Amino acid sequence: MAIIQPILIDRLINYLDELVFRGKVKLNGQFVTYDIFKTVRDGNKLRKYIYLTTEIGLVEEAQLLSNSGDVLAIKPFSIEKSDDGLILAFEFTITVQEG
Repeated sequence: MAIIQPILIDRLINYLDELVFRGKVKLNGQFVTYDIFKTVRDGNKLRKYIYLTTEIGLVEEAQLLSNSGDVLAIKPFSIEKSDDGLILAFEFTITVQEG
């Protein structure tokens, strides 16, 4: 019998979802703050998306922030963005192992 129940993973994903408040992107050497564009939950996976619209320049990194401004995740990029839209994605997979 499994000790860990599916509700534990569900609650951990809910907690992570609530913890992420907004994104911050380093564009042309300057950080710009963005709202989370979209969130997708799929089983034990959580994806957070940041959408850049008409900005132009070099995207060097993206960060996910808590509501108090703590950096929760950093993802490096090297994307030359034109005036077309660009979606940056973070994906988290929650796995709990019994010991």
